[in-house]
Amino acid sequence: MKSAYFDMFSGVSGDMILGALVDNGYPFEKLQEVPQALGLKDVKLAVSREKDHGIQATSVKVLAREGSHHRGLTEINTIIDSSALPEPVKELAQKIFLRLGRAEAAVHGVELEKIHFHEVGALDSIVDIVGAAAGIIHLGLERFYCGPFRVGTGFVKFSHGRLALPVPAVARLTLGYPVERTTVEAELTTPTGAAIVTALAAADDFSSTRPLTFAQVGYGMGSRRHEDRPNLLRLYIGEEAGVTGAEREIVELECNIDDMNPEYYDYLIEKLFDAGALDVYLAPVQMKKNRPAVCLHVLAGQPDRDTMARTVLEHTSTIGLRYHTLGRVTLARSSRKISTPWGDLTVKEVTLPGGERRVKPEYDGLKALARESGLPLLDLSFQIEAYLNEK
Repeated sequence: MKSAYFDMFSGVSGDMILGALVDNGYPFEKLQEVPQALGLKDVKLAVSREKDHGIQATSVKVLAREGSHHRGLTEINTIIDSSALPEPVKELAQKIFLRLGRAEAAVHGVELEKIHFHEVGALDSIVDIVGAAAGIIHLGLERFYCGPFRVGTGFVKFSHGRLALPVPAVARLTLGYPVERTTVEAELTTPTGAAIVTALAAADDFSSTRPLTFAQVGYGMGSRRHEDRPNLLRLYIGEEAGVTGAEREIVELECNIDDMNPEYYDYLIEKLFDAGALDVYLAPVQMKKNRPAVCLHVLAGQPDRDTMARTVLEHTSTIGLRYHTLGRVTLARSSRKISTPWGDLTVKEVTLPGGERRVKPEYDGLKALARESGLPLLDLSFQIEAYLNEK
């Protein structure tokens, strides 16, 4: 499995990630195709090899002729969906933007669909995120680790005024991750950089004690210069042997509810998934006074524990809940769109411990094809699975 390690000794930003990917072999010519694929005619990319404190690195700058522009998550997803980019790139880019949107929504106390990105909604940040996703997919990176996030001190001028460093979105995105506050009076970790790294590397994937062997290393250069350190991101890449799935520590929250209208669970579950839940399910239980009830179970990443707890307490009648940490092992997985004799269909592909691959059609797409073709869903599923096994 091809793995990567983000060594953020001087922070991380979108342009630093692009530079590190190019320095590790992502062709700049491929990166230049990203703005064109997104339909962004006023965006150009510039690359150069420079030195900072004697270390040679790659600098990638996104040059966009655009004033202040606020874009919502829906608009950004539309730009990505309508692009000519491969499906895995679209999926990863939208995952990063969703994580960033959830952080911004939590900071400002608004619904996710009402969030409008400010600096991050600008063209240069869109290209940073989508370009990073394209580079990661091109290099075939599957497993990600990261070191501590370094943040600066002082204040930075933002669209909302002067904000203390780290800015609120970065503080939110890095919850559960190790963060080291430095004496550098500058923004070392940006929301774009934090969103990309935390969308890839889980909070428990920062340990420097893991036995990792890497074959190459590249450096991405930031736009500032610091007296006490090179402003670089170091990105290691290599093959990780012996890993068949991604080990994670997640949190499970649960509570028993016997006095809530069952109709409300649909809305509750929707809110939990919008807030970042990995899974939500209900189990029947018998409570005191022989009352039939349900036990609500919510699975989430460690950084999202408090968000899940707040959502449950706000949208149910419970007055308390329990939580505990669980270990988890998952298979490497990806989604892609394929063409079949019945129409285009998104399939999920997982890699088994022995290296074999298993492909399964997504249910929503399968249901849509059944409606279009008029075939029974069960018959169509058998035919499509047979078609996939023949390929």
